[in-house]
Amino acid sequence: MENLYYNLSEEEFSKSRKILLWIFVAAFFLGGIYVALVGPVFGLHHIKPSLSIAPFGISLVVGIIAVFATVKRKDLFFSIDNDKIEFRYGIFRPKKNTIAWIDIKDVIMPQKEKKVRLVFNSGKSFTINLTWLQRKKSGLIRKHLYQGSREKNLNIIKVIRLTD
Repeated sequence: MENLYYNLSEEEFSKSRKILLWIFVAAFFLGGIYVALVGPVFGLHHIKPSLSIAPFGISLVVGIIAVFATVKRKDLFFSIDNDKIEFRYGIFRPKKNTIAWIDIKDVIMPQKEKKVRLVFNSGKSFTINLTWLQRKKSGLIRKHLYQGSREKNLNIIKVIRLTD
């Protein structure tokens, strides 16, 4: 089996997209300030300050997206080799997981989801959730897991959907 290694931390927004996001945040925030102050300052009382909630809300949502796009996420990867499956991914507090092939009893692969459930010899299970990855990468990772499981003579169970 050939080794598979994906560096997932290199997937970022381009610099121009980050700048556009921050411009939208600033524009909607300033729009919210304008709508909130137009009544009391300029005397236009038919425009209620409560209408500024919408631009502030849009500014908040786009700001959260801009922060996630701007913050560097380090050391996110997915690696499959002859001895182990090793990965570290996620948005909040990614944890490094290492799973040895010899500890795996069954591999459950749903057809309609981007997940893989590994059932260990001890009876416990672990679900690898690949839904946030690009379709091409998650498909290649699932394919590599399938081929590795066949090579290691593991029991592969195909289901339509995983049940929790």
